[in-house]
Amino acid sequence: MQQTTWRMVGSYLPTMASKAALLEETRLFLLTYEQKKQVVLTKQTLMRDILAQRSRKTRTLIAEIISSRLVRWNPPDWVLQDLIAFAKESNLDALRAALLLHVARQDHLLYDFVQEVIVPRLQGDRRIVVADVQTFFDQSQKAHPEVGHWSFETRLRLARGVLATLRDYGLLKGAVNKDLVYPTIPEHVVTHLIRLLLAEGIPETQIADHPDWHIWLWSASQAQAAVARFLKQEHST
Repeated sequence: MQQTTWRMVGSYLPTMASKAALLEETRLFLLTYEQKKQVVLTKQTLMRDILAQRSRKTRTLIAEIISSRLVRWNPPDWVLQDLIAFAKESNLDALRAALLLHVARQDHLLYDFVQEVIVPRLQGDRRIVVADVQTFFDQSQKAHPEVGHWSFETRLRLARGVLATLRDYGLLKGAVNKDLVYPTIPEHVVTHLIRLLLAEGIPETQIADHPDWHIWLWSASQAQAAVARFLKQEHST
């Protein structure tokens, strides 16, 4: 039985955030997966029928990126069922919030950028530019020497992709100059994160202090209140 890889660690990959959020494509992937029940058939349908206007190379890359973000880590079925339910809502706030969480957990580079660059900006200048990502790359090279092998074009494409991804998922706003904003996080997505951490093996007493909350720019008090609400409801049923 394939083991669940709850979050990606190790080398930074220069492809995961290269196609930005792919919000609509991911929504269609999830709805197609609900029908096909199999990842291979879902990818084939996505490439053959849904993304037909794109080049084959682009269709293949998009399908692989979405698959890496959503299913390559072998999530429990309830995770995908939650994401499918979010994808079916007319308001995409829940899907954006959930994808911000899951994509960051499966993209080591994106996760670290949020934790090390975005979160500290809450206390100062909230404008985020491409140069901030490039500085992050420079400072990451000691721990991640693979970054030093990336070409200028790769770094620039990835830097733009990182910012576009965070904008599309609601963490930044702006076309060229981007500013940090608090994303909208529906309550059922909060519950999704708590269940995710519990399933990952995080003790109840440590959930509120977990850094995953920082992806949504939540404070410790917000997380503690959310966990308390969840546990109260669980214990009352």
